Amino acid sequence: MNRDGTAGIFTELPGYAAAVAELPASAKLTDDMRGAVVVVPGAGDWWQGMLAARSRGASAVVLADPGVLPHSTIDRGQWDGGIPVIVERPRLRPDVVADAVRARRGSPARLVTVECAAPATGLSGVILDGVGWVRSLAGAPLAPRAAAATVNGRMALLEFEGADGAVPATVVGTPLGGLQAGGLLQVLALGEVRTEITVDEPAGLSRVETLAEEGAFRSPPRYESSARLALRHAITACSSGDPTGDLQGLLEDSALTRALLDFPAVSCKPVV
Repeated sequence: MNRDGTAGIFTELPGYAAAVAELPASAKLTDDMRGAVVVVPGAGDWWQGMLAARSRGASAVVLADPGVLPHSTIDRGQWDGGIPVIVERPRLRPDVVADAVRARRGSPARLVTVECAAPATGLSGVILDGVGWVRSLAGAPLAPRAAAATVNGRMALLEFEGADGAVPATVVGTPLGGLQAGGLLQVLALGEVRTEITVDEPAGLSRVETLAEEGAFRSPPRYESSARLALRHAITACSSGDPTGDLQGLLEDSALTRALLDFPAVSCKPVV
């Protein structure tokens, strides 16, 4: 912490610099990692970025929009850095997840489906967050059961343990044309309560709709930026010393997503 009670934020990402400007009472930019909340970009080998931040004395790490790590990194297992790690996943915001889970009021899902779409260069990150949505709605570890891949997309069948036995979940990823950043997610959880989640990243839209016996309910929109939300959580984690489960959830999702992405694609002849 700085003498004025603000937390030092080390970042080179414009979105986070803007988020710091929106938190003048609690955050201030710094050019020194020691004692600061360090924002690590999620592109490339972000694991090494976190290790570098820790070795230079960071008090916490914010991992910004991470991609899927290679097997060699995933297999290393646990993070024992001794500092909090907040994972910013714009398509899997913790406040939106909490809205979706809370609206179900403990009603178990009997089936979860996730459709992901994005330009090919960003599809793996969208699938990663699609897997995270299944895990969040399931409230239980996921197990892979089958996968299929073609040049036009990928699909995985997962399972999680529900109150009455194994519950199926599917994740479908479809590459889109163009170079526009961001992706689309459509999540559906079925049971006594129906949950529909739409995340349209290019449009800046996150919508949660719940249909229960007493009627339909739409959660109020969230206007705070994902970067600002992550910084607030990191500052709170620094002051409280409480660990977070963000990184462990991300590593679990990465392992499943990597298995799906590594599944060899096959060419399919068109049906006429």
